[in-house]
Amino acid sequence: MPLLAQCGYGRSDKIEQGIAAGSITGVILSPRDERRDRLESFYVDLRRGASDFAVMFDPQFYAATLSNVRDGNLAAYPYYANNTGLSRNQFRPRQIEAYVRNCLDYQMQSLPGLDYLISPSVPFDDFRDSWSQIALSMAEAAIDDCAQRDDAPPLLVTIVLSEAALRDPTKMNEFLDTLSALDVPGFYFLVQRTSNTLDPAMDTTSLTNLLFLVYVLATLNEFEVVVGYSDWMGFLFQAVGATLSASGWHNSLKQFSLARYLPQTGGRRPRKRYSSLPLLSCPLVVPELEDIHRLGLLPTVLTGGSHDHILSGGPARGETAWTDAISCLAHWESLSRLYATIESHRTVQARLNAVDRVIRSAQTSFTRLESSGVQFERTTGPDHLDTWADAVAGFRHEASI
Repeated sequence: MPLLAQCGYGRSDKIEQGIAAGSITGVILSPRDERRDRLESFYVDLRRGASDFAVMFDPQFYAATLSNVRDGNLAAYPYYANNTGLSRNQFRPRQIEAYVRNCLDYQMQSLPGLDYLISPSVPFDDFRDSWSQIALSMAEAAIDDCAQRDDAPPLLVTIVLSEAALRDPTKMNEFLDTLSALDVPGFYFLVQRTSNTLDPAMDTTSLTNLLFLVYVLATLNEFEVVVGYSDWMGFLFQAVGATLSASGWHNSLKQFSLARYLPQTGGRRPRKRYSSLPLLSCPLVVPELEDIHRLGLLPTVLTGGSHDHILSGGPARGETAWTDAISCLAHWESLSRLYATIESHRTVQARLNAVDRVIRSAQTSFTRLESSGVQFERTTGPDHLDTWADAVAGFRHEASI
């Protein structure tokens, strides 16, 4: 069950409940969304209560490169470069060494016993631009720094890249060769999505290339690979060898976007959704799930989870009781079951075959429901399933599997 909880605003007791339910195997802490004293206290509690629970800390240093940044509590952390948009000129070798040292010092000293150290990094949009070279320099500095530390946890080098960068396989493969030569236990990937919607699928070419990147690093070169903000797509990454994938409890914790760190004008409260494992999607409780219920087909889309009883008597009737916390726990339960289904197969080919089966099954379910008159919003599906299937086929061709 390789699912991590991606922390963010509004943590409450979701993590504790996820641990108790057995639906998450670890957590990635978010300093932006926690006061330092609260985060460190929470870390102590986690270590005291669940010794086999993986805990990591995303330093979120990449936010320091943004102008007019909305960085929350980050400024209270001693490693964070509290400037208004670090420029390229502020990443000379000595500065990079200081950024890295301060970040790893904080993790080692204030959060002793982390399962992994996560390096600071910067985001980039092209595998050959100057920011990507700064990211590599920071990776090398982190590797050198860790080599001088006694009893340091395994290091994960952070790579923060855009979905658009993944559309160029030639540049990606050059960068991949460089990553493959690094003497490091593993990598922590964040992919900046180009869409600000809930669309569960990225560009087909980008996803195909991302699958190949994860496969080369995790399966061929045996690095540990953690993919943050994976959500439903985590089962694709697990199929090609990812060690762990992550998802949180609201939209900005399910897809990675730097827009989360920029000023916002607000918006309406998201409508309630249900995480349907048979559909590999999150239909709206009302009207989509309610329409399915009125057709007598609700059992065909329920995950079979511990919270289904709230909606099984009628989604509209149970909508009020379908709280954000319950929605989160139900989502993690669906994801963990999906990930476990894929992980139960030993080889990449067998896992991809399992991926194909669950995608085809979801496509069949959507077809049956739509033919019965159920109308779905674009962000519910089923177009994302076609994208996933095409990306898997493209990856099979590229990897000769």
